[in-house]
Amino acid sequence: MTEVGLRATEALDLVIEAVQQIPLESWDLPSNLEGWSIRDLVGHVTGSATKVVTLVEGGEISQQPSKPDDWKCEDPAARLRELAGRLRDVLPGADLDAMRPSPQGETPLHRVLSYPVADLALHSWDIYHSQGRPLELPDALLTFCRGLVESVPDDMLRRPGGFGPAQPAPDDATPTTRLMAFLGRSV
Repeated sequence: MTEVGLRATEALDLVIEAVQQIPLESWDLPSNLEGWSIRDLVGHVTGSATKVVTLVEGGEISQQPSKPDDWKCEDPAARLRELAGRLRDVLPGADLDAMRPSPQGETPLHRVLSYPVADLALHSWDIYHSQGRPLELPDALLTFCRGLVESVPDDMLRRPGGFGPAQPAPDDATPTTRLMAFLGRSV
């Protein structure tokens, strides 16, 4: 399996673990993302997971970021587990060099997947952080996300709907915490 395939399954597993640990009473609390509840955040990340699977399956996706209300469901963890199963079924035979539509035009699937896969990983941290729980991304996933972030020009990274201005990180911050602060998260 390719790097992006490995990171996709790893990131989706991380999201599933995060969602399964949300206490019932916490779903409607505010997340660390302004204007979003934890339920909204999970709705958005479910949309990102759906994009990953749909892209690998060769289906059509919206070129817009997923909106939380589009993906709210009765049992988000079950929906995410179903998506993970589909991803594991289709990835071994997927042509990751196949061209797919993207905001930049026709692009190889392995490149198109990079953004929603990183979205899954980064929002896993948001789910944990929103509940006051720490999360350190696994090394390979952190390296993948950092590589993607470093490849995007700052004006594109921080455009409306993207990431906010970099925030300070404590001197003893972990690598994940430093990345999240760079991406505008209060750490």
